[in-house]
Amino acid sequence: MRILVTGVAGFMGGHVAQGLASVGYEVVGIDDLSGGFEENVPEGVHFFELDLRDSEKTEAVVGEYPPDVLCHLAANAREGASQFQPRDVCGRNLMAYANVLVPAIRSGVKKVVLYSSMAVYGDQQAPFDECMPRQPADIYGVNKTAMEEMTEILADVHEFMYTTIRPHNVFGERQSLQDPFRNVVGIFMNRIMRGEPLYVYGDGEQKRAFSYIGDSLPAFLRAAELRPELDGEVVNVGGKTPITVNELIEIVGTECGDVVEVIYLPERPREVTHAYSTWQKSVELLRYEERFGLREGIRRMAEWARAKGPQPWSDERLELPSAKAPHIWLTEEDRQEGIPGKRSQP
Repeated sequence: MRILVTGVAGFMGGHVAQGLASVGYEVVGIDDLSGGFEENVPEGVHFFELDLRDSEKTEAVVGEYPPDVLCHLAANAREGASQFQPRDVCGRNLMAYANVLVPAIRSGVKKVVLYSSMAVYGDQQAPFDECMPRQPADIYGVNKTAMEEMTEILADVHEFMYTTIRPHNVFGERQSLQDPFRNVVGIFMNRIMRGEPLYVYGDGEQKRAFSYIGDSLPAFLRAAELRPELDGEVVNVGGKTPITVNELIEIVGTECGDVVEVIYLPERPREVTHAYSTWQKSVELLRYEERFGLREGIRRMAEWARAKGPQPWSDERLELPSAKAPHIWLTEEDRQEGIPGKRSQP
C-alpha cells in the first residue's frame, strides 16, 4: 500500500513517515523545506521538494504516485502568529490541502488522515472533547476548521474514508529549535542553551497538556489503517495530564540546564488560556499509551538538543507587524518603520 505524507521533512511528518515505512508501506513524501529539514526525511522515502501551493506541480507528483492513503501534515502551524501572517497561514494550510486533496481524490485515494489541531475548539472550557462544536479563535484554527469540514463534505460526495487527528503540543527529537514563533519546549531549550532569558506570555499559570512524540506516534500510525471503525472519526491525541507553563519551565530547566531569567510579558492576542483535551477516545480507537510520559520525554529531547547544540534563530518578518505582537517577533525593519520593539536576540 502506498501512503503519501505531506510535510515529510517536518518534525511530526518525518516521524510518521519513518514509522509507516518501518512496517512495510511504500511512502512518498512532499515538503517545501520552509519549516522542516531534509535530514528529517527517512531513508527509503520517495521525496519531492515541492510547495503544495503550486497546484500544477502537486498534480504531477500525485498523478505519478497515486496514493492509497493520504496523511496530510504539511502546515504553517504558528497558531499565535497567525493573526500577523494570515496570507502565509491560509496558503500553507487550507489552500495547500485543497491542492493535494483534489488530485488524491481524482487518483482514487482510499483514505485521508487529516492532522488537524485542537485550535478548532477555540476558547471553550477545557478539557476539549471531540463532541464540542468547532469555535476557532484565531486564523490558524479557522484554517483547520475549514480543512476538517472540507474533508467531511468531499468524503461524503466522493466516498473515501477519513480519520481526523487533533494532536496537541507535541514535542521531541527532530523538532525545530530555531523557530521563535512556535513549539515552546524547543524554544525554551534553545534559549537555555544560548544563555538567554525565557519569555512567558501572561502569568505562566495557563495550562497545557504536552505530548511526547514517542507516546503519540503509535496512535498516529494506527490512524492510517483501513479499519471501518476509524472511518469518519475525529480523535484527540495527546498528553493526559495538563500542567502550567511555570511547571514546564521547572522541568525543562532541570533536564536542559540553568534558566538565566524568566520574563513575563503581556498575553498574546486571542491566545486561549487553558488548552488541553480529553484522551479517552484515543485510547479506545488508537490504543494511545503514555509509555514515556512528560518528564522522560523532555529528558530525551534535552539530550538530543544538547548533542545538536544551540541554534541560530530564524529571522522572518511578519506580514502585519503590530504593537500587539510580542516585541521579540518584530524585526529591525519594523522598528525603523515605527512599530515598537525589536527582535535582534530572539
